[in-house]
Amino acid sequence: MNHAIDIVIPWVDEKDSDWQKRKYKCEASASDASHNVRFQSWDNLHLWFRAIEECMPWFNRVFLITCGQIPEFLDVDNERLVFVNHEDYIPDEYLPTFNSNTIEMNLHRISNLSENFILFSDDVFPIEYIPEDYYFQNDVVCDEAVENIISTGSFTKGLHEQRYAQVNNMFIINKYFKKREVQEKNWDKWYCDDYGDRLERTKACSYWYDFPGFYDPHMANPLKKSTLEKLWELEPDALDAGSRDRFRGSADVTQYLIRYWQLCDGDFIPRRTQGKVFFPTIETYNEVVDAINNRLYPMISFNENCNSEEFEIMKGAINNALEQRFPNKCSFEI
Repeated sequence: MNHAIDIVIPWVDEKDSDWQKRKYKCEASASDASHNVRFQSWDNLHLWFRAIEECMPWFNRVFLITCGQIPEFLDVDNERLVFVNHEDYIPDEYLPTFNSNTIEMNLHRISNLSENFILFSDDVFPIEYIPEDYYFQNDVVCDEAVENIISTGSFTKGLHEQRYAQVNNMFIINKYFKKREVQEKNWDKWYCDDYGDRLERTKACSYWYDFPGFYDPHMANPLKKSTLEKLWELEPDALDAGSRDRFRGSADVTQYLIRYWQLCDGDFIPRRTQGKVFFPTIETYNEVVDAINNRLYPMISFNENCNSEEFEIMKGAINNALEQRFPNKCSFEI
């Protein structure tokens, strides 16, 4: 049995004119498209709530993290809904922020957030029922320990901040953990056959004495509040520097650091991550539609990087498929 498991989802309404003014004021360059792509709205948060309620009904509460914005469709009196404003938990010196890493790496400051929580992004949707024990078993995180190599080949506009953050994460992990000792202590967890073909990544990295990186599934991640608290205790300067970036920057660390620590600490139950990550383009977005219509995976994510005209076409088709998959209002809707 687990204690309460909360769901956390940060969200922003990029069409809000007041938010746009604050963002414009803080931007180093108002024409920087790498910032704007991150805030393209899928306009399907109501469908996300329907999906969560149907496919993960065992959750305790949903914590909706915003900068004070309240979606019009939501029933604010729902007992399983907790609105959290950035100002409610993020220190003043980090505000205003348009950096998802700052928003996520300060979640431990939310006093009524459960120790066990699952961190979502709004482009990650469950499509089929997912049992509670996929994420936690007896309050122990379930995850996969798979190594990977951080490549600099994607140091292109809009992606370089992500690579910096990955490197920053690994500096901290390798400062506190010796790879060979970690893996020898929990060999069955690191070389678990359940990982399938992903295990080949770890085998390929066996010659490295340090962790070169980890495989990062862009899915909903089970996390421990106490792990994030510990990271702030051990590395206050690094996490402070990252939190001061108004937008993603070279000093950032990410929520994946919490995962890595849990894996290296050995306090997890191994299992293969389920789901499919899509990077839809105007040529391939129908693959997402097909996955939804045919329920091909228990969970999907769709991470776009395209111009606004193409995005609107993809959004219409994908949202239509989600509407057909989840046609009925949920308890979170007015």
